[in-house]
Amino acid sequence: MKTKNKLADILMILMVTVFVTSCSNDDNNISEPVTNPDPTEENKSPEIFNLIAVADGEVNVNVKPVFSWEKAIDPDGDSVTYDLYIDVKNPPEAIYSENLNTVSFEVTERLGISKDYYWCVMAKDKKGGNTPSAIHSFKTRDLRIPNAPITAKVPFSERSSHTSIEFNGKIWVIGGINDDNQRLHDVWNSEDGENWIEVTPSAQFSARSNHTSVVLDNKIWVIGGNNGQRLNDVWYSKDGKDWIEATPSAQFSARNSHTSVVFDNKIWVIGGNNGQRLNDVWYSKDGKDWIEATANAQFSGRQGHTSVEFDDKIWVIGGYDGNFPFLNDVWYSNDGKDWTKATKSAQFSGRFIHTSVVFADKLWVIGGEDDDDFQNDVWYSANGTEWYQVANDASFSERSTHISVVFDDKIWVIGGIDGSGYLNDVWALE
Repeated sequence: MKTKNKLADILMILMVTVFVTSCSNDDNNISEPVTNPDPTEENKSPEIFNLIAVADGEVNVNVKPVFSWEKAIDPDGDSVTYDLYIDVKNPPEAIYSENLNTVSFEVTERLGISKDYYWCVMAKDKKGGNTPSAIHSFKTRDLRIPNAPITAKVPFSERSSHTSIEFNGKIWVIGGINDDNQRLHDVWNSEDGENWIEVTPSAQFSARSNHTSVVLDNKIWVIGGNNGQRLNDVWYSKDGKDWIEATPSAQFSARNSHTSVVFDNKIWVIGGNNGQRLNDVWYSKDGKDWIEATANAQFSGRQGHTSVEFDDKIWVIGGYDGNFPFLNDVWYSNDGKDWTKATKSAQFSGRFIHTSVVFADKLWVIGGEDDDDFQNDVWYSANGTEWYQVANDASFSERSTHISVVFDDKIWVIGGIDGSGYLNDVWALE
């Protein structure tokens, strides 16, 4: 990797008249000469200093690293402050923290997972003198998958086809179907994934499975599903205990195994099964009045797919369209009407009733069923086209109809069905 040696040599020669405004290995970034406000005293920039940690080329770096560097000595005895640059670009352009009075900095907002970064430091005196460090690169660690769950058995019953959201600083679990084939309408929440509180054993909406849940306008929303017959009712709650029916019959057909996502400050309902597999897309601002964005999206009608909001787009991943093998295509849209294929065949196997989340600036796919069996693999993508496997055989059992949610800087995997039956374990991936 190129360093700042060339630029540093220039600064050593011209430190009276020039300063650099960013850590860059491009000589064109040298600014215009600085005019000293006091012509009787020439200002000298801080002396060259070295970076200490994170080391150049280091891999498997913590997502909340501690950066440190040598103290830059100022020849004039001026006080020196520092700007820390961290960026995915080389040279780094983004100032992560500025005007630091110390020679170390601990990151508190986590960096991305399995991501290449560049960092450098600019030393500054109070008279406009600037001296850049070299540029170092590093790569952050992969996702951590623990060997044991947060809890192997939570207070609520084993279940599948439930929903989960993050709301008011808690994880919420809503409804589903248990191992006695009973549909549920209980609501639970937890602040840590281990200790759970039953908010209500019996919400006002009917017991159901294969529904969807989202958060919009500081409310939890429950949409459609199956209570013995397919539904298209919409309910909301401000506290998870008291539920209000926005509409008993939305404009879209009754369905289950659809997806919902919040995008552009609207709730979106995508596909599912109403007796046939669908590829229609609907949206609403209030949960009561629904508008059809398209009756026939470019992707095939499907159920058991996933949808997320990522990179200012709606994404649809995999599912089952009535044909084998299951699907591993990935689609996105800027408006819900026109859809673009990111890939016809992602690197993971075709699957349905898997989960997807957005975490650490990436799309993630976890488990589900493919043509062979239940899966417990974990995949990610930064663009929806190229997918990378973090785990082929994760610590949690192979499963489908589970739920995943992002909470407290972790991906949570809860319940579902594996080869042994119904589950109510909780796992945290970070």
